[in-house]
Amino acid sequence: MKSLPETLPDETNALQKMVLDYQSTVDQLQEKLKWYEEQFCLFQHQRFGASSEKCPDQMELFNEAESILDSLKQDDSDLEETISYQRKKPGRKPLSKHIPREVVRYELPEAERVCECGHALHEAGEDKSEQLEIIPAQIKVIEHVQVKYGCRACEIGIISAPKPAQPIPRSFASASLLAYIIVAKFMDSLPLYRQETIFKRLSIDLSRATLSNWMLKVAELLMPFYDRLHELLILQKILQADETTLNVIQDGRETKSKSYMWLYHSGGHESEHPIVLYEYQATRAGAHAANFLQGFSGHLQMDGYAGTMRWHQMTVSSSAVWRMRVVNSMKR
Repeated sequence: MKSLPETLPDETNALQKMVLDYQSTVDQLQEKLKWYEEQFCLFQHQRFGASSEKCPDQMELFNEAESILDSLKQDDSDLEETISYQRKKPGRKPLSKHIPREVVRYELPEAERVCECGHALHEAGEDKSEQLEIIPAQIKVIEHVQVKYGCRACEIGIISAPKPAQPIPRSFASASLLAYIIVAKFMDSLPLYRQETIFKRLSIDLSRATLSNWMLKVAELLMPFYDRLHELLILQKILQADETTLNVIQDGRETKSKSYMWLYHSGGHESEHPIVLYEYQATRAGAHAANFLQGFSGHLQMDGYAGTMRWHQMTVSSSAVWRMRVVNSMKR
């Protein structure tokens, strides 16, 4: 910034030039001040405000019920406002026809089918109502008995009737039990320690160590399918990839250290048979994506992380990344 002179010039032109110079300096300083204020506000928002954009329909884990009730109250108020010219729709949808049904009929005994006037009563209609009932999971033990056969004449040896191959040899885990545990963990987000508690409530002793070992054995059985899907994934023209953090306990590192789960998706154009594969890695290095997608020559859509963009010439940043950048610029 220019310092003020000790004496001012006497000429008018010199004074006007000096005023214009100082005015230009003031304008530049105001622009810089505005820019710093915007940066400060953006920093404050990122530090103390919402760390990322949230969808309007995104629910919180612990107050989901309250959020749903609040939204239903809002919907009800909207319906009440239009009741004068629009009929209010029923609030409860009928249960699916694909669900098995059990009909329970309530009839008067023969002795009570007589009117007060003395004449017999006849059926004049029916009132139907539906009630949803759930049958808890049933657990049973299938005892495999292999009958042995021998010959009394030659006594060469014993022949046993064969039994079907088991998913995990020398284990009492059936295919249905393994499928139940996998679906509960990976689709219903039910951790193994909670499943251990559920089985214990059913008087079945299944430790987390046993359940974890079964998961590893099943993963080995499914690896040929994973490898085949990986081969088909590489042949796609458009792929989507992203990574997210997770904590892995007892992997030889500190408790607070981050690990990453990489996701690869065949893209929205493959709506009939989409491919979604996960790969665990200890770091976020772009070399992991490069190794996984070795041989892929199409377009890769992902976020703007430089570690993964520099190795692939056909990388396309996600539109959500650009949208976030626009939103940040609007907050300034």
